[in-house]
Amino acid sequence: MVFKKDIETRGITRLCHFTRSQKAVHILTSETGIKAVDFLEKDIYDVNDPLRLDGRKSYVNCSIQYPNHWYWRRVKDKDPLFKEWVILFINPELLFLDTTEFCAVNAATANGAFIKKGYQAFKELYSDSLNIKTVRYRTNTMLPCCPTDDQAEVLIYKNISRKDIIGVAVKDEAQAKREYIRWYYSLEGVPKLDIFIAPDLFNGDWSKKVRQGTVPLEFKYEGGDI
Repeated sequence: MVFKKDIETRGITRLCHFTRSQKAVHILTSETGIKAVDFLEKDIYDVNDPLRLDGRKSYVNCSIQYPNHWYWRRVKDKDPLFKEWVILFINPELLFLDTTEFCAVNAATANGAFIKKGYQAFKELYSDSLNIKTVRYRTNTMLPCCPTDDQAEVLIYKNISRKDIIGVAVKDEAQAKREYIRWYYSLEGVPKLDIFIAPDLFNGDWSKKVRQGTVPLEFKYEGGDI
């Protein structure tokens, strides 16, 4: 399969999805995992981006390998009561689904006009240059796993099952400890996932680093004293 070989060659190991910490509790305690807006129950209706200018309310928005920090920065402080966020790492094999859609730039650009399906659409994410709204170029040193535009998106139809959530990233060790206690000591039924401390993914430093060919800082939380 050409598509799968391309993923392996580029070194793509995950998709990423930002969500609030308290929302992650609902996601990790349900086998259905992350639900698209159109499939959320009314009593837990909590949407990161209520406008959804991409018009794809039946899809879950993700990014490849690293998160869309610029989108997160825009929405992260909208709820003053819940300010902690996590990044869910997702099985990259969801890229192969027939229903999966791709956008080489932010999916909301021109109200979703650049969203496409199929392997060729995926390849557009890695164009040497993009001239959509603004011009973006790949550097010669850029990590091959990263799309040319930092805000390129992958849209997964309906939901991302809990079994396809393969890890979680947090901003610092203090948050890692809080989430660890909350998920594995206060709740039942949460699968044991690797937790990664990844400050570069929350402060946006990853963008410059990947263009220089440097892997952003992240390391596995080992539990520590609880």
